Amino acid sequence: MHLVEQYALACGVKIDKPEIQESYFPLECDKYITLHASSGMESKNYDFYNDVIELILPYLDLNGIKIIQIGGKEDNQIDNCIHHLGSTTIRQTAYIIKNSLLHFGNDSFSTHMASGYDKKIVSLYSILYKECCGPYWGNKENQTLIESDRGGMKPSFSPKERLKTINLINPEEIACAVLDLLNIDHVVDKVETIHIGAEYHLNGLCVIPDHVMPRNFAPGQPANIWGHEHFDEQNIIHWISTRKCNLFTKNKIDIQKLINYRDNINLINYYVSLDDKPEYIEQLESIGIKVNLLSEEEKISDVRLKFFEWHIKEVKHKAKKDVDNIDLLCDNSFYKCSMKVLSNGKLYNSRAAWKHDRPRNDHRVIDCAEFWQDLNVMNIYNDNSLPINNEQSINSR
Repeated sequence: MHLVEQYALACGVKIDKPEIQESYFPLECDKYITLHASSGMESKNYDFYNDVIELILPYLDLNGIKIIQIGGKEDNQIDNCIHHLGSTTIRQTAYIIKNSLLHFGNDSFSTHMASGYDKKIVSLYSILYKECCGPYWGNKENQTLIESDRGGMKPSFSPKERLKTINLINPEEIACAVLDLLNIDHVVDKVETIHIGAEYHLNGLCVIPDHVMPRNFAPGQPANIWGHEHFDEQNIIHWISTRKCNLFTKNKIDIQKLINYRDNINLINYYVSLDDKPEYIEQLESIGIKVNLLSEEEKISDVRLKFFEWHIKEVKHKAKKDVDNIDLLCDNSFYKCSMKVLSNGKLYNSRAAWKHDRPRNDHRVIDCAEFWQDLNVMNIYNDNSLPINNEQSINSR
């Protein structure tokens, strides 16, 4: 039974088509679709809308169609959209939806409002059954309701999930649904997601401290300083003096040099070994710096015994065997990484791209240990619309 029917039964009333009142809102375009990327529950919020937009944007541009993002002022802004977040009333939002070509997004009030206008709808479901809470009004042929398979499990009905099941929906499935309902020819159905890492939605800038940048470089943007990949104390101090950062290091840094900039250090991730002494960790904590101890040691039990007063996280590197759907890897396999690497003033797509000096326009999978190490922040996919360069699969190398 649908929630609307349950409410009607409980209240003893009949269900009728809703009457929606709108208020005019000036818009920058005539042809547009609307996106609502948030909802009242975090577990309903899909994290990969930027990937969806990247797939549909070239087709929308060819047809002169814009994307208007609606929602609250605290919502994350999705790239390549016109943003009206927190700037409209409910009635103005109704006006925007009423005049749109299509509405897509999470299960939220805007989906039900769009169904009251009989708009074309693409809506996502995970923690609830779509049959119970999907759009009640409108032509069902104009509605594509995508429900996560949740790995074969039932919905959690939970406002928070440790691993959000809505993220099991692949971006190309949503993109195809949007373009199909708009009757736009496309080849997005040739894109096939192989693997999306659990931390792919967390964007980050990782700085190799083999250089320094002017203090006005990307002001206000936090950074991860990878001192464990390249250690230069002077450069590290320069970087932490200019912005908030998380510092990774296997080497000690002079405590006196850290004191002046401790407010900029969110966390020091220190790779501890049997050669280290607890006194240094105590000194860092004594000046108010939060420390996270990591270890790559084979005899980690000995390290933990030596540093028994602290929790030590074992660093286990991912490998190629950990790829989801590994049998699908081929020479048309590409990747996107949410972790960009800055080295010597040059930006790289990933750690592996930096190690092998790959240009920014090269998104093909790099079959090396450094690449597979970062699977948690990777989106790996096949683009079967492109010609295959040769018949040799990545798996056969």
